[in-house]
Amino acid sequence: MAETEDLPEEIILNIFSRLPVKSLIRFTSVSKRLHFIILSDPKFAQSQLKAAPRLSRRLLVSTDAPQLESLPLDADTPSFGDPYSVRKLTLPFLHQPGGYVQLLGSCNGLVFLSVDKKFYYVWNPSLGFVKKLPESYVSLSNRESESNVFYGVGYLSATDDYTVLVASYDFTELQLDITEDMSSIVEMFSLRTHTWERIESSVGFNVEPYCQGTLVNDALHWLNFYDDEQEIVCFDLAAKEFRGMWLPDFNNDGKSIRSLGVCEGCLFVSRYAEGVCDSVDLWVMREYGVSDSWTMLFCLKVPDPPVWRAFGRKLLVVESSTFAVNWSVEGCQLIRIDHKENRKVDQYMLKGILMCMVEYEESLLWISCYHPVEHTEQVLETHHKASQS
Repeated sequence: MAETEDLPEEIILNIFSRLPVKSLIRFTSVSKRLHFIILSDPKFAQSQLKAAPRLSRRLLVSTDAPQLESLPLDADTPSFGDPYSVRKLTLPFLHQPGGYVQLLGSCNGLVFLSVDKKFYYVWNPSLGFVKKLPESYVSLSNRESESNVFYGVGYLSATDDYTVLVASYDFTELQLDITEDMSSIVEMFSLRTHTWERIESSVGFNVEPYCQGTLVNDALHWLNFYDDEQEIVCFDLAAKEFRGMWLPDFNNDGKSIRSLGVCEGCLFVSRYAEGVCDSVDLWVMREYGVSDSWTMLFCLKVPDPPVWRAFGRKLLVVESSTFAVNWSVEGCQLIRIDHKENRKVDQYMLKGILMCMVEYEESLLWISCYHPVEHTEQVLETHHKASQS
């Protein structure tokens, strides 16, 4: 038999770029060369992000217990909350007792977060790499009265830049008259310039506290309740400016808009009635920026409907499922409702009172100038445990 020749490296890497992150991590022990390429080569990370037929998607949840966990969202994984598919995660730094890891948003596998409402980090949960960002004006002021009220994470492909926007209200400037407008500080961090920038705005803000922005069409979006009118407030990442966007007229049908999200690449709003929540309406904007393009996508029936407070403002809709939170004396109960089988409801219990969640993709993406070589062994150990799930 004729001897076989080794395949050229470019062909091997082309094949590898189509594999999921979980499989690629296993190959880091094959050779030092593969170890370097998979964990350290930004070009390979970009090619894997684009070439992989389907990136694994997971739900990252954080509570003030503290508890930080990752749950699978893919249809071919075990039932939601199965202990074999849940990953217990840790961050390689300590935060103050009672501190809270607040998830600000995610793009291309990179998660941005804040700790104790002062310190900001970029993190890849799939690799374990984490880097502290420069201190912002709010963190430098060290005033306990300030709080992250609404925030968001975006990515501009034109400049290959990741941005974080954080709006804080300074409650020390409030008057006794609660009708006075709150003084707001809006800041944006650019990963490319590695700096924070103050953003001026003429738009009035009355956004739901601790609200995560929805990224669509290079803009972040939040529900805005200003002057008794409900609208969407948008922040254009390229122009660095705020603007308003009108919602459809629902003819006072008794339901209220609860959250924004992305479905089929389009901006959508979810609506349900106060009291016992037995259904959730999902409306989608088919043509971005065109008010007349709002269309009702579907009505999600909720079996064993919880009371309104069970859903509260914590409602996350992804392509295949809707997630809601029910608070009890035992902690936070995470409820997953399948869109295709809306009678199939999975539940998962977490400890704590405060909770936030974000959907993220598993990727090899990292920022080369932040690459912490000293964390390599920790990354491999983290993924060895993860690969068992």
